Amino acid sequence: MGYKEKDAENKKDKKRIIPSERIIRFKERLADVIGDEAVLSFAKKSGMSEGVMRSYIRGDTFPSLDRLEAIANAAKVDLNWLATGKDLSTQIVEVSNKSLSEDSVEVVQYDFKASAGAGCLVVSENPVAKFEFSREWLIKQGLNGKHLTVVEVYGDSMEPTLLDEDLMLVEVVEDPKQARDGVCVFRIDDEVLVKRVQYDFASGGYHVTSDNTAYKPFFIGKEFEGRFQILGRMVRVLQRARKA
Repeated sequence: MGYKEKDAENKKDKKRIIPSERIIRFKERLADVIGDEAVLSFAKKSGMSEGVMRSYIRGDTFPSLDRLEAIANAAKVDLNWLATGKDLSTQIVEVSNKSLSEDSVEVVQYDFKASAGAGCLVVSENPVAKFEFSREWLIKQGLNGKHLTVVEVYGDSMEPTLLDEDLMLVEVVEDPKQARDGVCVFRIDDEVLVKRVQYDFASGGYHVTSDNTAYKPFFIGKEFEGRFQILGRMVRVLQRARKA
């Protein structure tokens, strides 16, 4: 076997050592940071070709460290979070009267469950934990000054985007117009759900879908008036952190 053949084999082996789940979660984070921006535009901003960027979005391959850094800089997100899903800008702590520095913002997690399954009854809304976020990070994400909370996910209907027991950073909305599409937390009667929603202007209702195709989509129309309420919009999946 010649040098070129060995080199090709080594490249194949390198691709094999990256777990498929890691690539899947990375491509989801990449799609999240690109958002509605054109792939070509974001690729240029990152100093890459559109073809290379699309290969990352499809999950065909995983970027090298220097390219990860370029993507993180273009998206203005934390490099560690982009690569691993673990966000160093947050830290979970026990509920206490601990004072915060001016560079940190406290976000409270409440003791209620957002079901990504068949529905889950709200048990209580008492604070159970507090997160400290870097104010600089929140500013970069356009979240500084927003009403934020942390919500735990139960169920598998939003896999692979959200896994059972994942924690979500949620922007609480007062006006449902603030959350007409995307992954949202909402209430139907006494159940709190997390699903992907899209507002239908023609009918004045919401199309509701699960990322797990085993679950059927449904429609929330005007007949649910008084029984349905959008509570918040997911802005980030948080890695479960260890208590300090």
